[in-house]
Amino acid sequence: MFRSILVLLAAATAWGQPDFRDAYSFEPGGTPEERLWQVLVVMGLGDKDAAVWDGEVSVLNGDIHAVEGYRMEPPDRVLAKGGWRMSTRAERIVFATQPNAVGRIVKPMLLPKGILMRGAGEAAAVTLRTAQGECVFAPFQIAIGEARACPGGRMEVRRIPAASDLSGTELRQHDFPSVAATGAGGLAAAWMSYHDRREELNLRLYGEGRWSRLIPVPRAEADLWRPLATADAKGRPWIVWSQQVKGNWDIYAMPWENNTWGRMERLSQDPLPDIEPHLTRGAGGTVYVVWQALEGSVSQIRMRYLRGEEWSPVVRVTESASNNWEPAVAAGPDGKVWIAWDRYDSSYDIYCRSYSPSAGLGPEMAVAATPHKEAYASISVDRQGRPWVAWETGGVNWGKDLGAALKNSPGSPLGDRRRVEVAVWDGGVWKRPAALAESDPLALGASSYGRPVLFHDPNGNLWMAFHRRYSRLARSPSTMWEMFLTRLDAGGWTAPMLLPQSGARQSTRIGFAAAEGRLWVFWGSESRRWDFASRPRLHRVLMGSLPLPQAAGAATLAVEAPQETVAPEGHSDEAGDVRAIRAYRVSAGGKALRIVRGDLHRHTEFSPDQGGFDDGSLPEFYRYMIDAANMDFGASTDHQAGGIDYWNFITQKMADMFHFPARFVPLFSYERNVSFPHGHRNIIHTTRDYPIVPFFQGTNARFLLPDAPDGEILTFNSNSYGGVVANDTKLLYEELRKSGGLSIPHTSGSPGMGTDWRDNDKDLEPVVEIYQGDRINYESPDAPRGPAGWNRNAPGGFQEAGTVWNAWKKGYKLGVISSSDHLSTHISYAMVYTPGQDRKSIFEAIRERHTYGATDNIVLEFRAGDRFMGDAFDTRRPVALRIKVRGTAPVAKVRLIRDAAYVHTFEPGKREASLEYLDREKLTGEHWYYVRVEQADGEIAWSSPIWITYR
Repeated sequence: MFRSILVLLAAATAWGQPDFRDAYSFEPGGTPEERLWQVLVVMGLGDKDAAVWDGEVSVLNGDIHAVEGYRMEPPDRVLAKGGWRMSTRAERIVFATQPNAVGRIVKPMLLPKGILMRGAGEAAAVTLRTAQGECVFAPFQIAIGEARACPGGRMEVRRIPAASDLSGTELRQHDFPSVAATGAGGLAAAWMSYHDRREELNLRLYGEGRWSRLIPVPRAEADLWRPLATADAKGRPWIVWSQQVKGNWDIYAMPWENNTWGRMERLSQDPLPDIEPHLTRGAGGTVYVVWQALEGSVSQIRMRYLRGEEWSPVVRVTESASNNWEPAVAAGPDGKVWIAWDRYDSSYDIYCRSYSPSAGLGPEMAVAATPHKEAYASISVDRQGRPWVAWETGGVNWGKDLGAALKNSPGSPLGDRRRVEVAVWDGGVWKRPAALAESDPLALGASSYGRPVLFHDPNGNLWMAFHRRYSRLARSPSTMWEMFLTRLDAGGWTAPMLLPQSGARQSTRIGFAAAEGRLWVFWGSESRRWDFASRPRLHRVLMGSLPLPQAAGAATLAVEAPQETVAPEGHSDEAGDVRAIRAYRVSAGGKALRIVRGDLHRHTEFSPDQGGFDDGSLPEFYRYMIDAANMDFGASTDHQAGGIDYWNFITQKMADMFHFPARFVPLFSYERNVSFPHGHRNIIHTTRDYPIVPFFQGTNARFLLPDAPDGEILTFNSNSYGGVVANDTKLLYEELRKSGGLSIPHTSGSPGMGTDWRDNDKDLEPVVEIYQGDRINYESPDAPRGPAGWNRNAPGGFQEAGTVWNAWKKGYKLGVISSSDHLSTHISYAMVYTPGQDRKSIFEAIRERHTYGATDNIVLEFRAGDRFMGDAFDTRRPVALRIKVRGTAPVAKVRLIRDAAYVHTFEPGKREASLEYLDREKLTGEHWYYVRVEQADGEIAWSSPIWITYR
């Protein structure tokens, strides 16, 4: 994967795209903001047929700093001296993941493309000449945010905020930007940077028309998260962030004064993770900081504030029995601050409440509480003291039962279609402005809107930034999110302005500030390209600004009647089933064992193959595991941990951030996807800083060659890492022996991703994923939820050599688990019998094969004498095989299988059963036994085998 990224980067200049750093390079003290301009020229508007848009640009009385393509892909390219070659053509767009189903809506669309131009000169006059016509415009005669049609109507010029790169060094990845006004026209901008497994915080200050040099933040090292900038009553810049020190995440703050750093303040003292800080500056310069704090097994919202030189005691904003997530805080003119957050009960809902040092906390108010997923609140307070709240809304039953085997899945995917909603507390009720319009021509092909951020400027205008998702099936299926800016006026939300080079993952951040009569916006970029939009090229932080407009007219508000939304029916008593499975205890090998439930195969925004669906962000993975699935352990398994070192570091860091010992235990993991006959495998570790094992490729490595000039190689086919050496898997085992990792094969019966079981290491590969919610059961050809039920036209295909029965026939000692992979949720469980709920105990229990797989919260115990599932032993006489089952529905059949043959079938007909069988057949040598439980409702559980050698 790393080699593919190098090839991808090398190809950037090969087909004529200017280097991103040239387009947005910035030096402190450079061109003033007032002289910079940037436009997006959109071509092909309203076209029904493909067209050639080759062209060139010239300018009078000004300079052009950069010309780059927008939505270009090979053979489109930018030429030297301001020319380009570009044609519009039909795209296969994944418009939306179908709600409550495993599937997608694919529409062929002819999308407009364009050119981004950045330049300077207040008197500049730009002439565009294209194969479809000419357009002449003066950038400074177009207001920022305005779209001006060119003659013929098929082309338009959009003035957008001119972007500059504040990142500094190109040797680091820069992320998570924040900006704040410091008074007297000043600004403070903060962000994180990463290089070679080391993170830093950075500060840059703005004043008198100049940005300072980059100022490193001392004492902030190791694991860092979400830095924020603000200023106190004296105008001193402060940096607030979350940091892991000696295994504990806490909130820290530090001021910058008189060209030096002050004392670092630790704002939280809990022994469990304190994360996701947010802040605001209130009346009199009081600084309020809120964060998400794990206390016991529940996340709560906590707050402290700085008044003068003293930090207040902790304010306990929530005291609920359910998890509260990602708070936001905003100050009003009346001395109050308002805090908003989301909480999970049966779904995510938006709440807010007020606080003032004199009056304390106001009552909790539900802003949005329906069966839909309502999360990621942003809040801002207007000059009348009214709180405005924005959030994103998804489907109902988010993260519930969803999979290939379900005809009518009641669940919504983790990356389902979202929309942005806004409400204001006005006159004692929540009112809504007009909804965000989706009629913008650039929104054609957009499949989702999310992550809104609100900001009121000093003139009273309400601004909102949001992300918009594009998913496409092209040469490389891919997804990316772009950021847009809009303002609320009397007519509703203005036409969204693209923030240039904002293509990035879903969980990037954006910040607002107002200073010097301008609105300043600070956002993250991953320098993505449209032709392979899922892959980052370089993480940067960009800044743009625009003059503050006069106050807009009052927007029309309406009290929205509650919509009657009924969630599809789910499990009859899921909470009771989970309690029963967590309370279950057995004794085996002299140890008391309990069952922990997990999922060791899930993908996120860090996997490149997101074109046909969206698995949600990495933070959403943890929301799903902790709340919707209520798991005890799990792992995100993105391909090669995202394929770049920075994403691998984030993956490992977040596994520590969401390590809630009494609630959820993440393992460190990634997927290594080498094609058949070697097979895809998930790699798990208990400690960090392990190497990502590369693909050991030979000279015959197969590549995906896009239709590009000169045959440039842009990327590998993400599902077919072919051309590896014959002993690739054995070399993998060698590396895992050094790093202490384990390998878990999956989709073994797939013709593209599976194996013919040519390799196995009993010490390093103890279990196999027998069933996958996104596809099928790979147990045997005729097994339930297997290929036979699909007439062998199963999702992902089928090849018999990769069945788990075939592995057992070869003598491999493999236990079993179930997992999800992409899209599917809540129907695949890796069940582990373990003496403790910690990383090492779970890992060692997997190594010992004390595992079973299930599609629901089924209790399954399988023994042979005093031996337990996963064990191997010798005996001279028959041993009683004992089975205990507690189903989530009546158990129709319990099948005992020996050596790929059905030995006996029990038919309990009830939810709980204790069964015993004595195999009286005269046997010699080694034989393997396992149990399959089949419920009347179609749910299944599979035990790991017991291997018995009869002497």
